[in-house]
Amino acid sequence: MYERPGYRSLLARIRDNVRLYIRRQLELPRQEIAEIVQANLVAVKWFGIAFALVLMSLVALTVFLIGLVAIWLPLWASALIVLLLLVGLTALTGYRGYRKLELRGPTRSMNSFKETVRWAKARLLGRSAS
Repeated sequence: MYERPGYRSLLARIRDNVRLYIRRQLELPRQEIAEIVQANLVAVKWFGIAFALVLMSLVALTVFLIGLVAIWLPLWASALIVLLLLVGLTALTGYRGYRKLELRGPTRSMNSFKETVRWAKARLLGRSAS
């Protein structure tokens, strides 16, 4: 004959299911934040290149100022050309890194949590889940 489980076993199963559910709910934001960080690594790479080019631009500016003070036309003219070229490359790579940047929160996790709260309120308060 079929025996119905007792309250203790039912409560133990409910407790285990709630623990499992909470564990999975906590894993979702971690996973989503890891995806966001991975996507932003490309932007960090472009910002790193832009930073290196900024340093190179500062060196070129120094060379330009030395050439200007020395008043040797070929020297400062070449330093100015290098400076303008590096500044242009710096602006280009900085802009490209900025376009690759993703600034957002873990939206899927927040939406999932809000849906869970709505569902729990509906179940506990006896209302429809809409």
